[in-house]
Amino acid sequence: MAKSLGLIHNVNFRAGAFTAINQRYVCDLPSELTAQLQRMVRAGTYLKVVGIDMNLDPSGVTPGDSASVSGRIRYFTPTQGRCEAFRGAFKSAANLMKSQGISMRDNKMYDFRPRINSTNPLAGNDFQNQATLDGTDGLCLVHNTVPGASVFGVHNAGIQPVSSTASADVYSSGFNTVLQGSGGTDFVMNDVLPFTGNPLEASTEYEEIPFEMAYNPGTANAGATATGFSFRPDPALYIAVLTGQFEIIVDELTLSSGVPNVVFDCSFQVAGWKSIMGDPKKKRSKKRSSKSKK
Repeated sequence: MAKSLGLIHNVNFRAGAFTAINQRYVCDLPSELTAQLQRMVRAGTYLKVVGIDMNLDPSGVTPGDSASVSGRIRYFTPTQGRCEAFRGAFKSAANLMKSQGISMRDNKMYDFRPRINSTNPLAGNDFQNQATLDGTDGLCLVHNTVPGASVFGVHNAGIQPVSSTASADVYSSGFNTVLQGSGGTDFVMNDVLPFTGNPLEASTEYEEIPFEMAYNPGTANAGATATGFSFRPDPALYIAVLTGQFEIIVDELTLSSGVPNVVFDCSFQVAGWKSIMGDPKKKRSKKRSSKSKK
C-alpha cells in the first residue's frame, strides 16, 4: 500500500514569454505559497515536491503555425553543507541587523531570502524581497560575479577539504615486500577523487529535470496536437527542493514565423515543507522519569 502524503498544495506560474534559447525563469514557490495561504512560508526550508506539469501556450498561433521547446528545470537539494551555508549566511544577516539596533524577530513580514543564482532571468521575473548584506548586491545561493554575495561560495571558502589535489592517488603503493618491490601496485586505476572528503562542502552542482513540449493548432485537414510535460516521482516519495526555487532554462526553441513567443503554464504540487534552520548538532534533551522505590 502506498504511503499517504496528506494535503497537496498546487502552485501555478505563467513562465515567459520566451523568445530565444538560454532564457531563464525562476519559479519561487515559497513566495507564492505565502500569498496563497496568508502565512509565512519561509525560504529556510526544503519543499517536498511530488509533481510538476507544464504546457506550452504560444502567442498568436494560427493554423499552420507551430512551436516546440526543450530545456531543463534546475534546483538544489538540501545537503548538510548547503544547509550549513544557509544558516551561516542567515546568522551574518541577523548579527548585522543587531548591530544597527534592528531585531529580525520583531518583523513578522521579514524573511531571509537569497536567490538561487545571479544569472539574469526574463524581464519581469523579479525575485521579491531578496536578502542583501551591503544594500547593493543581492545574496544568491550561487553568485557568478560577486564572491562576497554567494552563500555557498563564502561558506566553501572557510571549509578545509580532506583532499584538494584532484590528481592524487586514491591509494599509495604501500610497503615493499618480498613479492613486490618499490613502486608496487596501488590497486586503483585512473585515480580520481570522488569528492573533497568533507561533507560540509556546499556543492554548486544543480539537480536537473529535462523537458520537451510542442504545440500545433492543426489545419483544416488535420487536428491540433499538443505535447506537454509531466513529472512524477514514485507515489510514496518526493523531491526535496532547497529554498523551494526552480530555474527553468530553454535550451532549444523553434517558432514558426507567425509565433512571436511562448509561455509555459506551470503547476507544481507540494506535499509540505520542512525547516533547515535547526542545528543538527544539538541533541534533544530527554526527560528522565524517576521511579520511587517501595
